[in-house]
Amino acid sequence: MLKNFYSLLGTLVGVGLVLSPAIAVQAQTDPFPANATFFTGTPPSLADVDASFNGVNIPNSRYFFSISLPAGEIEPLGKVVLHQQPNPSPISLDLSQTEVFLGMPSQRGNDLASSAVSTSGDSQTIVVQFDPPIAPGNTVTIALLAEQNPQVEGVYQFRVQAFPPGPAPVGLDLGVGRLQFYENR
Repeated sequence: MLKNFYSLLGTLVGVGLVLSPAIAVQAQTDPFPANATFFTGTPPSLADVDASFNGVNIPNSRYFFSISLPAGEIEPLGKVVLHQQPNPSPISLDLSQTEVFLGMPSQRGNDLASSAVSTSGDSQTIVVQFDPPIAPGNTVTIALLAEQNPQVEGVYQFRVQAFPPGPAPVGLDLGVGRLQFYENR
């Protein structure tokens, strides 16, 4: 029995010695570039998602996405990416009318007029770049203008990601923001 144990141990050590160069090479490769920036400490969070009107077919409704940055966070907020998920009916947004401000919709603070809003690749992905970045200890709200609420009632979802500033930021998934639209009866 002891002889079998030593034989098995010798085999495992031999396999380990054969595989160790491959393991060492794998450990040396880093999935992030050397100049990558990350959120450290307590990460930002999706504080609230709301619509100014939740009835179907209502024109000029605003969709509010509020992101909270805890005080003490080392990295500020450089940009937010909103990915419109497959929804029951497409939502057309007028990005030229996007508003960005500090605070929550009910307690609106200063406007951040220097924020750049664009689409990335397709019209389903919205990128909001902050210049200067949002400092820790603040809440920022992105207010998107829908040309018209969806024609079909239901739950509409947007995946929200936050990125610190820097040449190679690593994003943080804040989850899915949900908007509920109802048929006016």
